[in-house]
Amino acid sequence: MPDQLDTSSPIARLLAALAAGELSAEALARDMLARCERHRDLHALIAQDPAQLLEAARAADRRRAAGEPPGPLHGLPILVKDNIDVLGYATTAGTPGLIGVCPNADAPVVTRLRDAGAIIAGKANLHELAVGGTSHNEHFGHVVNPWRTGVVAGGSSGGSAVAVAARLVPAALGTDTNGSVRGPCSFNGIAGLRPSFGRYPYGGIFPATPTRDTAGAMAVDIEGLAILDAVLAGEPVAPLPAIAPGELRLGQPLGDFETLVDSRTAAVMAAALDRLREAGARIVPVELPGLHALANRVAWPISAYEAIVGMPGILAGRRPLTRIGDIVAKIASPVARQRFNPDPARLAQLEPAWREAMAALRPRLQAQLAACFRDQGLDALVFPTTPFPAVAIADDSADMVIDGRHVAGGFGHFIRNLVYQSAAGIPSLSVPAGLAIDGLPVGINFDGPLDSDRRLLAIGRVFEQLRGPFPAPGKGVR
Repeated sequence: MPDQLDTSSPIARLLAALAAGELSAEALARDMLARCERHRDLHALIAQDPAQLLEAARAADRRRAAGEPPGPLHGLPILVKDNIDVLGYATTAGTPGLIGVCPNADAPVVTRLRDAGAIIAGKANLHELAVGGTSHNEHFGHVVNPWRTGVVAGGSSGGSAVAVAARLVPAALGTDTNGSVRGPCSFNGIAGLRPSFGRYPYGGIFPATPTRDTAGAMAVDIEGLAILDAVLAGEPVAPLPAIAPGELRLGQPLGDFETLVDSRTAAVMAAALDRLREAGARIVPVELPGLHALANRVAWPISAYEAIVGMPGILAGRRPLTRIGDIVAKIASPVARQRFNPDPARLAQLEPAWREAMAALRPRLQAQLAACFRDQGLDALVFPTTPFPAVAIADDSADMVIDGRHVAGGFGHFIRNLVYQSAAGIPSLSVPAGLAIDGLPVGINFDGPLDSDRRLLAIGRVFEQLRGPFPAPGKGVR
């Protein structure tokens, strides 16, 4: 392909080349398929239909040749996490009991991608039933971090993040309930956005937790991420607002946000914040007392209750018809098996906590965050996406060693800074901050007020420009 145009190129460059006729959708699709085949050992994908994909690419080329107005993503292949419905594929959610169980419609976010001209590149691997932070999957294979074999890919959207990081695909969709987009993006050195609550249409996501779940996009840079965000939000694709670093007032949360931040992450974050300060941004310390504890009281009852209550409805339109009990019986993960146990007595225990979370605790959390942004005049909060880079951990409950200290309960620490955003519904963006001294990526996270998504992306772009080019991992890029 001319000028090294291939799947590893940024989204905006690919779209420009497709529009100019420098690159055909079929050639791009063939390159993507070849990369996915060469790097099957990453276990990033669960399913792919090469014949269907190539025919869709050829059809995109024919429409362009015929002069039909192209959509903003015309001819671009995008991978979709396998808990999001795509016609023509089963939605396994990474669990054996859903193999071969197919939806009767695309998820609304997939409809928006297709309407914009995107080509669905296949279905991405994930942590079973999207409940976990490693993307170790006993049935479909453990997703492999392309930066270093042996450390986790993050979860639950690990396959989506690895496929983008390894340049198997130019873009991917994940889902985010407790950092499942942002955490894997941080561990794999790419950008990912969890949008404001309601910004993207909901539906066709399994399991269903409508108060906290959302689709989220992943790309190698902010420009590409912003294009995907506009399409998913149903907005015209337009440039991000221009922001000078000197206009920014950023809050650096203290207290719980600093707990267990290891020396590698601390060094990268210090350098990142120094870049922002030197460019004129004001970074002020902020206190958010009790935030994590309150967020946990909101988050976990909502997730546990809604996942069980929503399961019959989301299964109803699928074929072959499948019973909840049959799915649960085949779950490999003990944590997921407990989470989705449909026992009526357990549901009755969960309901009061869910009602309290929805009626009282969630509004309190939202008010605390809104007051922080308003009273301190903040454009965004800024902190490490995860307290440490990707770690070698066997499962979510295994102990870790952080700076020589043994730390129990790995998953809870991995997501500790990523729960409150979904509980409150505010937008949250992870951007590669730099490489740690041992060569692993570290992510910097920016949170904004509700519905500030485009400005938040623009803030991320400011940092990205100050940081400079970010490398690709050694594995998977060719």
